[in-house]
Amino acid sequence: MQKTITSLIIASSVAASSWALTPQLQLDSLHAAEDTLANNMESTLLGKDDLPLAVSGYMAFRLKDFQYTEPSKYASNDLARTSVDALLNMSIVAMPNSYMTLWTNVAFPFDLSGLYSNLLGRQPTTAPTNDQRVLYDHSTDYYSTTINEEMNVGVDIRAGVFGAYVTAGGVIWANASPLTMWERETNPRFAWQYELFEDEKTVSTYYKEKSFKPVKEGGRAFWTNRSFGGVFANVYQLPFDMKAQFLVSQPADADMGTRDGLRMYGGQPGELEMAGGYDMRGSIYHGRIAKDKILNSMTLGANYMGVTFDPAIIYESEFRNQWIKFTDTEPVLLNTHVGSIDIKGNITPKLYLMADVALSFTDSLNFYRSPDVSRYSETDKTTGYSNETYKSNVADPQIGAYVKVQSKYVEGWPMTLEAAYFAKDFYSPYSLTNPSRFGVWRKQEMYLNGGSLRYTPNMMGLNFKLEPTFNRGYFDFQYGQHRQVEKSDDVLTFNYRLNGRNVWESSNSWTKHKPIFVADSGNTTGPGYVNRLGIGMGADEGVKFYRQRGGLYGGTWELWESFVPYENAEQIRKGEVPAHTKWSSYMSFMGGYDIGHWFGTDRAIMMTGYAALSGVSTSIAPIAYSESQKDMLLWSFYGQFEPAIALFPKFHLVGLVGMETFRAENAYLGNLTESQVSKDSDRYGLFGAYTYEKAPINYLETAFGLGFDWDFTDRAGLHFRYKWMSHSDELVSDNDWHFHYISAETKVWF
Repeated sequence: MQKTITSLIIASSVAASSWALTPQLQLDSLHAAEDTLANNMESTLLGKDDLPLAVSGYMAFRLKDFQYTEPSKYASNDLARTSVDALLNMSIVAMPNSYMTLWTNVAFPFDLSGLYSNLLGRQPTTAPTNDQRVLYDHSTDYYSTTINEEMNVGVDIRAGVFGAYVTAGGVIWANASPLTMWERETNPRFAWQYELFEDEKTVSTYYKEKSFKPVKEGGRAFWTNRSFGGVFANVYQLPFDMKAQFLVSQPADADMGTRDGLRMYGGQPGELEMAGGYDMRGSIYHGRIAKDKILNSMTLGANYMGVTFDPAIIYESEFRNQWIKFTDTEPVLLNTHVGSIDIKGNITPKLYLMADVALSFTDSLNFYRSPDVSRYSETDKTTGYSNETYKSNVADPQIGAYVKVQSKYVEGWPMTLEAAYFAKDFYSPYSLTNPSRFGVWRKQEMYLNGGSLRYTPNMMGLNFKLEPTFNRGYFDFQYGQHRQVEKSDDVLTFNYRLNGRNVWESSNSWTKHKPIFVADSGNTTGPGYVNRLGIGMGADEGVKFYRQRGGLYGGTWELWESFVPYENAEQIRKGEVPAHTKWSSYMSFMGGYDIGHWFGTDRAIMMTGYAALSGVSTSIAPIAYSESQKDMLLWSFYGQFEPAIALFPKFHLVGLVGMETFRAENAYLGNLTESQVSKDSDRYGLFGAYTYEKAPINYLETAFGLGFDWDFTDRAGLHFRYKWMSHSDELVSDNDWHFHYISAETKVWF
């Protein structure tokens, strides 16, 4: 029909311009040109919707309000805060022909709470001042406008058996294999937490996927991609069922000198995957080639990931001086190379396999003083180095292996088994062994819930998951046991899952992309957090292992705390850090049941509960049930109850009741002696100036909340949350707090 109408239009036009021809000649001319003209007309139609350009995206407006009704002393500068911000996110797509697609993603965040002078935009390493406003979507350097996940451009080219897209910009999401480029997110997802990145969906779909029938894997809720700034090419279709991808990037989080975080703005190592850097000090190279349809449904791939640094970084005092000041050793620059072979796919329709085996290589550049004595002074140990005075050594390769098997052979009872082995010095910076939301790797740290929720180097173990569904409900059971491969220092780190995100956001220290910030660092004129002791500052600390000193530290949407479980005060006095081969035990249960039929209604009333027991010990603990268990270093219980009620298809209520506790018998406080107070007010100094007091960790956190999600019109919703939270430290009341948190977000899709 379209072709006929087009022909008639063309015929009318030609007839009008050919009135001098006889009728027969006019008809002959029209019939001769009909097919050609019609085809030419159709060749200009763009896409199935005949649109040359398409724009989609969303606008979001957010209100947040924090009110401390009982503040801790370290939160004295954060008693109350209200912020209003907005975000415009657009995806623009153009199709010049059926073989090519062009697109760009752009995001514009705004802070609507007021405008202040931005000294740090010009001097990013200067400490914040009173006239400096820290914006909601904080960048590492407090820039007034920051990239919010998306700012790139790309092209998709298709030609027969060839298909590829190339994208460049500040944010590129990509994955390859578990041990080269992969994010592993295993924390449970609750309807209570409306994520900033939630995709477009109706309220009923949102609750179905998070509460009524939760989506266990896939989508942004369980994001396996990493983000980079640079150029990425994905050749997704090649002859013989082959595909490939390549990445070149200079992200700011690689601009640190070594994997241990030596060089970052203001001396603070951290993660900033969301923006590309122009420093060119650190470069990331990635390549992958894979073969699909092996045994009909399997994919076999070979992968490479490399992180290399410019030897001229030795000129940076932030890099060089840290080594000399704290370790009294020659500076070392560490390059990383990782190669892996992975396979994934369905062996049978009911059996899925993912496996990856990798080798990591560390190529170290050991700098030494130049023989040119004119460049070196005995009184200044930091001089005398250059990027030409180094030698290169390649360490022995370190192995890592990961296997995931999912079975659906037992009807209605899907099961998953994960097995992992990572050598102590295995290091792959963008793999699942180094979580991107807590991007600074530390060889000597052990996470609570390590292995079950987050992998690290120096770890091996198993995870088992059982996830059945039944009429009107479901439950998930997970059990994990992991052990360190070799002995390491007992530096323990745990994150606050119930309230950590809100506490971190309420702090004026919060930045989305700078997770190593001390949580009370903004209170430079007041008291800080009274922390349990970690490792003392000095030669034993290494280079910039700040987080190991103990205390609160921020993450991307998280709050962490670290300490060392010293066996006695004499160890602290002598600077002896205990070391063991530690075990991580984890067991969790999550279940939900729809009780709507109890009240004779077809509206869903979902009661969801979650409980987890976890611990870190020096011997195996099949179940971590108490801090008083034999060899238990750290124990935790986390429980959360979440009712969700579908009052109307477009209006759902959600509630929250939760508690979380952390306990550790061996923990100490350090207090400066009276004679030292006036001389050394740095409470993170060498521990020789301290008196010590045993102060077991016994923290209790609670939360109560109520919220709703409402589709007040098509493609527009309102999401509201009110939460009351408290924290109790049994032995250090100065750390106690409770506060109110209110958030409201309107998101409009277009």
